[in-house]
Amino acid sequence: MEKHFYPEAPRSPVLFFSWLLVGVMGLMPLAEASLRRAPSIGAPTAIAFFVAVGSGILLKRRFSWLSVVFHIYGQISIWLSLFVVSLALVLFLSGQ
Repeated sequence: MEKHFYPEAPRSPVLFFSWLLVGVMGLMPLAEASLRRAPSIGAPTAIAFFVAVGSGILLKRRFSWLSVVFHIYGQISIWLSLFVVSLALVLFLSGQ
């Protein structure tokens, strides 16, 4: 009988929480628009960067360097794409 390799999904609360936090930071312009505030870029950028790098440092014990680099790059790119799309949506809907 042939054995198939199915990689087990990592069950790390740090991994889950960091992706959740980065996703929420990417959608911050929508939350700020609902509160009638001007969207800011400074705080979400700093938080997303430090969450990505901090979680990468914590995950280094469990994963290889290449996995950690992909994790950090993936989190920053997902945050950036969510942030740009939500900011564009807010600006479009506000008519600016």
